[in-house]
Amino acid sequence: MKFVFPLLSYKKHGGVRVLSFLINGLVEKGHDVFIVVPEDAYEGFYKLDEKVKKIFTPPRGRDPLGLLKTLFYLFIKSPPADFTVVSFFPTFFPALLHKIFKGSKLIYYVQDVEQFFYPFPFSILALLTYLLPSDITLCASNWIKKKIKKGKVLSPPLSEDFFENPENIKKNLTHVALVFRWDRRKGPGLARKILKDPRFDKFNFFVIGDDPIVRKKNIHFLGTLKNRELIEVYNGCTFFLLTSKFEGFGLPPLEAMARGCIPFSFTKTGPMNYIEDGKSGFYVETEDELYFIMEELLNSPEKIEVMSKRCILTATQFTKENFLTEFEKSLNLS
Repeated sequence: MKFVFPLLSYKKHGGVRVLSFLINGLVEKGHDVFIVVPEDAYEGFYKLDEKVKKIFTPPRGRDPLGLLKTLFYLFIKSPPADFTVVSFFPTFFPALLHKIFKGSKLIYYVQDVEQFFYPFPFSILALLTYLLPSDITLCASNWIKKKIKKGKVLSPPLSEDFFENPENIKKNLTHVALVFRWDRRKGPGLARKILKDPRFDKFNFFVIGDDPIVRKKNIHFLGTLKNRELIEVYNGCTFFLLTSKFEGFGLPPLEAMARGCIPFSFTKTGPMNYIEDGKSGFYVETEDELYFIMEELLNSPEKIEVMSKRCILTATQFTKENFLTEFEKSLNLS
């Protein structure tokens, strides 16, 4: 079968990472795969199989009409295919044109409810894509399916790296991993409030991503890490903290779980697909609740060990193999 992926960019981004798993996996299974992307929006951070065919459109540039021109080029440059796969709402429109004029089936893999965080009128356009016809709609989580009111759940996979060498996991009870982003959806204010709270000074926080600009002895800012470095951090951490207001799925907590970290989530959205409250993690609403449970666990290392093993077991369900098998089932290809 022939697949085409029209993309506004192929750069470092959680949603692009998931698509890279799908693109490479389809090639490995013998399908023909094309990506169509602006030449100034392609980076090699997520490596593609050499059999993936790349088609570049003119640069997007920064002028206001650049986006519209790029969407038009994505339609024009995309070759005829059995399936057109899109994941971000702007690319739904060239894919719909491809379906109408080039006869492909449209697969819409919704990884987030984009209407919630784009300003008007883009929020309306995002909502419109959930109402317009697609042949197959896939949702990264049950929460997304509930919000857009259609589709089949196909949860993203973890990189195979996160399942390797479990013997290297050696926990420190007071170590906490936190992925921090200066993005209002990610709850930076809440994260900084926790980091500043003197009650949490007994814990060592290992902060990945953006700098929270909180300078204390127990806060260790690590910046952006590659998978191997990330795994090394998670190997030593007992807890993982997610302060987001909502997540379409949320790969970082699951990655941490694969290395035995117990996640604490302030959101009951995407993580509901893998965090079972009180068994493989906790949902909390306040800093007081977070502190109480963490303090209680420090006095119960046996419970930590049981939950840590359950986290690892949960994560093993989210493999690349399972992801590709379920994707092909959705297309009736398996």
